[in-house]
Amino acid sequence: MRGLLIALLALAPLAYADNQLTPWAAGPPAGEWSAPWRLADIPKLKASARTLVKQDDRLVLRIQADAAAGGLLHPLDLPGEQPWQLSWQWRTERKLEQARFATREGDDYAARVYVLLDYPLASLPFLTRQKLRLARTFYDPQLPAATLSYVWDNRAAPGTHARSAYSETVEMLVLRGSQAPLGQWLEERRDLRADAIAAFGSAPRRILGVVFAADSDNTGERVESYFTEPQLQIEP
Repeated sequence: MRGLLIALLALAPLAYADNQLTPWAAGPPAGEWSAPWRLADIPKLKASARTLVKQDDRLVLRIQADAAAGGLLHPLDLPGEQPWQLSWQWRTERKLEQARFATREGDDYAARVYVLLDYPLASLPFLTRQKLRLARTFYDPQLPAATLSYVWDNRAAPGTHARSAYSETVEMLVLRGSQAPLGQWLEERRDLRADAIAAFGSAPRRILGVVFAADSDNTGERVESYFTEPQLQIEP
């Protein structure tokens, strides 16, 4: 996906609760997600179709990307030094044949989860600070300083990681690779503080949001993936 999925999105704080993520179908209108969940699109790119559907007796998020990109965003404002655990289940019905991990021309993923992080500018390398200042000035003053991107890749093995081909502030980590079964629910649980420290050298100041997405805009392929309602909680 070209650049950060959240480049032009405003972020808003939430009240503190056990699970920091609101169910995406907690109330009316029926068949829609509840605030603060909202669409996350990229200007000038065709948007993925995002709908709520019943599957296995539960309401899940379906993302269909046909040469498209987009996700569903939940803004947050949480202390990053806490041991937050993000858990979810996901499945995809097909893999992307032409995708290539961490390359510009092949930067597509059947499913991905972004975690948006805030770091003090002083902690970033000089050139990164300058680029971020410019991006915040011309695009979005609340653009996150760093992002974890968990991906379902078509080739790379689980555990493979690299900086995004579009931004040195985005760390990409493969959770599922070519051997992952299609059409089957798989469960994930990530320690966000530990992953952030491994990626960026220290715990973030704040956690600003999460995005559930799928994209095929670079390869022009089609993909259909599903996500169960996620949980974000402190490790007991």
